[in-house]
Amino acid sequence: MIWEALLYTLGTGAGAYLVHVSRRSACDRRWDAFWLGWGLISWGAGHLLGFIPMAWGRIISLSLCVCFSLFFLLALHTMFAPYLGRERWKTLLDALTLCAMLGTTAVCLMLMPDLSRQLHAQMALQSGFLLLLPAVTLALANRRMADAAQPDRRRLLAAVLPFIVLTAALPFLSPALLFGAGATSLWLLCRAHQRRERVSERSLEIDDCTHSYERLTFSLHDASMAAVLLTGTVVAALSVAAIPRLSLIGMALGALVALVRLVLTIRANRSVIKRAFGYVDRLERRFAEQLEQSGRKNAQMAQLLKLKQRYEQLLIVSNEHSMREVSYENLQLVIEELVDAWFAKMGTLLYLRLSLESADGVVYYESVRGNPDHPQIRHTLTEQIVVDEQRDSPLSPRYVVVLAKTADEEADEKEMEHPFYRLLAVNVRGLILRCLHENQSLELRLMEQEMELARRIQLLLIPEERMVLPRLQAKAVYLPVAYVGGDYVDYVRIDQRYTCFVVADASGHGLPASLMANSIRSALRAVIQTCWEPDQILYRLNNLLYADLSKTRSFITMLIVVYDAVAHKLFLSRAGHPQPLYLSASKVGLFSCAGGLGLGLSSDSRYVREEMDITEDGMLLVYTDGLPDLKRRDSSRCPDRWRRELSALWNECRTSAEDRIALVEQRVWELTRAWQQKDDISLLILQFQTAAKKEGEGA
Repeated sequence: MIWEALLYTLGTGAGAYLVHVSRRSACDRRWDAFWLGWGLISWGAGHLLGFIPMAWGRIISLSLCVCFSLFFLLALHTMFAPYLGRERWKTLLDALTLCAMLGTTAVCLMLMPDLSRQLHAQMALQSGFLLLLPAVTLALANRRMADAAQPDRRRLLAAVLPFIVLTAALPFLSPALLFGAGATSLWLLCRAHQRRERVSERSLEIDDCTHSYERLTFSLHDASMAAVLLTGTVVAALSVAAIPRLSLIGMALGALVALVRLVLTIRANRSVIKRAFGYVDRLERRFAEQLEQSGRKNAQMAQLLKLKQRYEQLLIVSNEHSMREVSYENLQLVIEELVDAWFAKMGTLLYLRLSLESADGVVYYESVRGNPDHPQIRHTLTEQIVVDEQRDSPLSPRYVVVLAKTADEEADEKEMEHPFYRLLAVNVRGLILRCLHENQSLELRLMEQEMELARRIQLLLIPEERMVLPRLQAKAVYLPVAYVGGDYVDYVRIDQRYTCFVVADASGHGLPASLMANSIRSALRAVIQTCWEPDQILYRLNNLLYADLSKTRSFITMLIVVYDAVAHKLFLSRAGHPQPLYLSASKVGLFSCAGGLGLGLSSDSRYVREEMDITEDGMLLVYTDGLPDLKRRDSSRCPDRWRRELSALWNECRTSAEDRIALVEQRVWELTRAWQQKDDISLLILQFQTAAKKEGEGA
């Protein structure tokens, strides 16, 4: 009894698990798992309640056992539905048969407790027989189905069939054997649904004929199983002795319902057979249509074979002209030769006109062969292709138009000759594009030469040599992203006392920005003739350049450093430019100085002059925003990583005798090569030393 109670408890748990599995997807519930789960719950709970000796426990137990068979029947019918279109009336009649047989047997069990053992065995055999027939039907039908879901159904059937056999043999097994076989069957059921849960849903893409064949096969098996059910019920009622009258009445009712189901199934199978023959008729008609289409295609192929030689000849002519050197000087001559070749090779051609036209229909050039009013003309063909959507001139027309009049009368032959005239238009367009490409290549080479000349001129305006003063050295580094750039770096001696250093960045890139940068050089030299203060220089430059910059909606950022050799000081003013980097033994970081609007943004901008006393050896780096932008493409790096690298370089060379300016310049070149440059880079390196050290060096 312990083994049986443990088995029924496991069955109840397995049923709860299957119900849970069926409800995991609310939009696509698995009803077979749902009904199997409730069937297992009814089976386990019903047998557990059967251990209670009271009358109410027996009533509930028998009712749940009937529900178990009904739920399993619904689960098997649900397996049919998605694939073979199981009709609902079959499910209803099968359920009535099951309820009639098992229900009357259950009533007999409650009324005749002295026949309990015999009726339990009868009820188990009836339940197994009624469930085994649809399961076998599904197994036979599944062998004929070749869809992707077949393995899932095979695993489910392989798990369901042993459990049905187990329930039929339940009264005849020992407790230990019953527990082993039952636990194995329950594990197979859960495992089958678990594996089905893990695989992805598969589409059932089959044609109507195949599906009709599968439904017909299934319907025939189903009719056979209905006949087996009717025969088995009648044989059992006539051959088994000592069957209670009430149970015999239930079996008679079940046999009557099974007879009705068999008759209706045979009628439904006739409809399925008729539908299958309809699919076959449609296939035959489709096959006849395909044969007819094949005949037409063969006729077209015969006509195409006749044109094969003509096509090969025209293709040879096209290849010969494609190998020739073509320019605007001999373009018309080559076109005339092509028109002559087409007019000679096309046997049915009576008139041919090729023209180069504009978008408005203006004819730039035309070539005509034949008589447009020939009496044998039967068909007119026109082909028009676009040469270039952006251009429309005599050298580069918008359209190539071919007008052909032929003596063809067959519609198919007319359609097949269309590509020949389109090939002529394509060849002429190719000749025009080749001439245009050659002309563009020449213009591009001239433009590259001019840009290279502009690059050399701009590099000549950037100081290449290092400026060396008694206590200060300066070096300019300029790296444009294109041929020319919009950055400007320079240093100019104002007089014996003052030296001006400037770094500027014009908005934009390329040639327009370089023109603005070059204008800064002339304006700067004009302004420093009358003043040396950096704030005044920025103010006057803004007044000079504002009108031109506002017209082009451009602006310039700039930082000016003026070195006072007598006071040994630096004066700085900034107009929207990045703050410079200060490197010394006591401080490494950005030099804080007041900002201001860039040049060209406001007509009355004012700027602040900052003063820096040189009290220690150090270095000031003035740069454009192209340098810090090198590292911004890597989000894993700190935005000011390049500053840290230059600061670390300063610390490394403090005790070294190497040239610090050269080391900084080399590191900037390394950064540029290591990271993709997106903007112009300009760098002004100012290295200064204290007066005391200079005097000590002189001593």
